[in-house]
Amino acid sequence: MNKFIWCPDLEEKVVQLKQEGKTYKQIANDIGSTLSSVKHKIRRLQQNDNLDKYKHTKEKIEQLDRYLKETDIYILETHCGFGSLSEYYNLFGEVLSIDIDANRVNILNGLGLEGVAAKKADSEKEIYSLVFNNCKFDVVDIDPYGFPSRYFPHCFHLIDDGFLFLTFPVLGVAQINKITIQHYKSFWDVTLDEPEKYIDRIKEKLFDYAFMAKKAIEVLEVLRIDRIYRFVIKVRKESLLKIVGLEVNR
Repeated sequence: MNKFIWCPDLEEKVVQLKQEGKTYKQIANDIGSTLSSVKHKIRRLQQNDNLDKYKHTKEKIEQLDRYLKETDIYILETHCGFGSLSEYYNLFGEVLSIDIDANRVNILNGLGLEGVAAKKADSEKEIYSLVFNNCKFDVVDIDPYGFPSRYFPHCFHLIDDGFLFLTFPVLGVAQINKITIQHYKSFWDVTLDEPEKYIDRIKEKLFDYAFMAKKAIEVLEVLRIDRIYRFVIKVRKESLLKIVGLEVNR
């Protein structure tokens, strides 16, 4: 029996498949390895400090540095991970960091960062509570392990004057099947036969979602980092009349 050999490309693939929601068994079948080998490899990679090739912390911080100038601000992270960006955000103000993984939350809380509160929750659901309680943030960072679609339009209710930093997968990174195709179409008006319009369609839908929350937005930057895009979106509260350019004689 041939010994299964891991390589950097294969390590990147299994991490991506896990982030897309695949089970260990599905991943093992997909790459032709054993269940125990896949479990061990993914857990080791997740604990490895050198995993930044998947997190892209350096590139994200370089982008954030171009826009974050004010201090004493309030920041929401929908996915704290192991706190690599949480420490950076803490330089600017108080941070609420959410993650569904209790281990990540415990690690972040264990860092003892003053002004950083990590909470175990499903942020796709927790965001409804934040909106209901009229919570406001100066910065919202949506950095999911897959599509960010289910945070819209609700996330725009959380910002009256600030920034939304958004991670979006490159077209084709997520496994293409009938569900993915319909997801692209339903949430973002994206079709696979027009890949050149991918970013433009996402921008158009972002404007639509912002309008639903009575917000005006400006997409300041779309940076591609390996298999993801990082959007920088300036958000401000605005009257619908002004957003659509309608003048009313009273």
